[in-house]
Amino acid sequence: MRWNKGLREEGGIRFAAPPDAVEGYGGRGVDGFAITTAAGYLFRDEAGDPWWIIFHPYPESVSHGDRARGDILACSESHDDVVHVRLLASDVQRGDAEAAFRLSAPLGYEDAVEVAGRVPRAAR
Repeated sequence: MRWNKGLREEGGIRFAAPPDAVEGYGGRGVDGFAITTAAGYLFRDEAGDPWWIIFHPYPESVSHGDRARGDILACSESHDDVVHVRLLASDVQRGDAEAAFRLSAPLGYEDAVEVAGRVPRAAR
């Protein structure tokens, strides 16, 4: 897995892991952007483990900016060989996801899961 800080035009902090390093996302890899709040970009669960909350755009919508469609994922902050992924919301727009997190400002993982669940599905 890798994470790189880039320009906002490039999507901010980018998180990527190849399919063979991902568990829990149906054999797919992750290549998306960390959702950040005033508290930062890592969200600790009740056990104290840190998670990234990632907007993973669908390949066909990657160049659509805030209108890009994709999934909201929780990805384990892990330095071993496997990234554990949990799907929190599917088929949402990036702008809606970022706005929900910015307005709700969740501090922990469980709060982030609730916020992700309230993001509306993208209009078709």
